[in-house]
Amino acid sequence: MCKICPRKFAQKGNLKTHFLTHTGEIPFSCALCRKKFALKPNFNLHLLVHSGEKPRTCAKCPKKFAKKSALNTHMKRVHSNVRPYPCGICGKAFAIKVSRDIHLTSHLNEKHHKCSKCGKRFRSSWNLRKHDSLHTDLKDFKCSKCDQVFYDNRRLKQHYRRIHADASERRFHCVFCAKTLATNRELERHLISHIGEQPHFCILCPRSFKQSGSVDYHLRRAHNS
Repeated sequence: MCKICPRKFAQKGNLKTHFLTHTGEIPFSCALCRKKFALKPNFNLHLLVHSGEKPRTCAKCPKKFAKKSALNTHMKRVHSNVRPYPCGICGKAFAIKVSRDIHLTSHLNEKHHKCSKCGKRFRSSWNLRKHDSLHTDLKDFKCSKCDQVFYDNRRLKQHYRRIHADASERRFHCVFCAKTLATNRELERHLISHIGEQPHFCILCPRSFKQSGSVDYHLRRAHNS
């Protein structure tokens, strides 16, 4: 019986090993890498890392392993017919979960959605539908105020705010003229037309620009950034 807790053991050696959990003692130290171990079996297993010895041989192929856990993983991955981890994209099944997870990364950049008219591939069905409208000239989003139609709702909203928004929807007032605008971004662009301001500066040279997008274009063309 352990003197500190109620646990009991059939062998004295097991009691001695258990007692280390109370004392915190780690008696086995590797002379090569200074790594420490509380249990001698774990220490002996660690020594195989330095010696290169692989005492465990696969029963079905010549491959050898230092650890039993590595041998068990090999048996499942290579020789087992049980493959409970299928890929949700292509259906290929794997014996261990980590192999399936590694396989899934191979699909990250794949383009599964193919245009039936020109063969071009896309990563998402949304991009395919957007592309398909180029073949069919399909524009589902029609403006209620005029005859213009758009490929998506975002462009329709932008058009409505810019062209058709009434006074109640144009909450941003210009301090130089009577013009009102629907968004703060539109107001900022409009103000620049009055004062000629160029608030966006290049970080590599003294040039400045009216819009942030112009800075990005300048960096690519002038500084290869």
